[in-house]
Amino acid sequence: MRIAVVGIGGWGKNHLRVATLLKGEDLVDVVYAVDIDEGRLRWAEKTYGAVPIKGVENAANLDVDAAIVATPTTLHAAHASLFLSRGIPTLVEKPFAATLQEAYQLLDAAGRTVVTTGYLLRFHQGVRYVKNNLQKLGRFLTAYGKRTSRWPLRPGDVGVVKDLAIHDIDLVTYITGRRASAVYASGGSTRGTYEDHAQIFAQYDGASALYEANWLTPYRFRKIEITGDQGIFAVDFATDDVYFYGEEGVYRPRLEMAEPLLLQDREFLRAASGRGGEVVDRGDILYTMKFCEAAVSSIKTGKVVHLEEL
Repeated sequence: MRIAVVGIGGWGKNHLRVATLLKGEDLVDVVYAVDIDEGRLRWAEKTYGAVPIKGVENAANLDVDAAIVATPTTLHAAHASLFLSRGIPTLVEKPFAATLQEAYQLLDAAGRTVVTTGYLLRFHQGVRYVKNNLQKLGRFLTAYGKRTSRWPLRPGDVGVVKDLAIHDIDLVTYITGRRASAVYASGGSTRGTYEDHAQIFAQYDGASALYEANWLTPYRFRKIEITGDQGIFAVDFATDDVYFYGEEGVYRPRLEMAEPLLLQDREFLRAASGRGGEVVDRGDILYTMKFCEAAVSSIKTGKVVHLEEL
């Protein structure tokens, strides 16, 4: 396959590396690196042998089989639609779009073309273990996700809810199959336009969850816990440790870890080539976008927001 990686800054560099690795698996033949920065393009050509293309407008008519869009969030809809409108399968980094409205428009543009987003933690081996052993928890009661770090070194075009909390919001649905009906959130911004700290309480059918995220705490914390009436699962993404706390004590399974991004992009390219492949369901893409917008709205208004209202 011929792959275009659009935007080779932060995460784009990782997608470029992974696409190059997949050349050894009969999935990728040629990798195009698309960016406006000539220095990045020279780096991509020298380091990974990518074909440099300056500017997404020059990539719009490339003869490619799939595209990965990793440009700033406010450009996702415009850049991804250039490929989806031509029927080219596309993975759009998270958040899928800047707004829920743009997400709907992008999915409409995709039609039946394969389209997905970058929820790479679905492919974390600890998450897979919890999902496959969820019956050990008994009845799902609560979930708690927490993510902290200093301000990211990239364009400030999205807040902490859509950048960090969105991962745990998606993981609870992916693992349990539940979707929240309403959210109440508190938070705000200490600088800039977008929120940099948030606490989100979500109501599910017979269960609840609390999601906490900020760019203010210096320590990088990444952890999710899911509690049932028979035990607790905890996944620490900083250390890749998984624990189950049950009646017989604490159990730590020994898991063989693999890079989630590699697994995600491999599955996307398999789907793009018609070889099966696991991608994020469109309904889940829209649900997480709705959840995030409901949370941001609740921060601004101080009110409970029901997702069905969006």
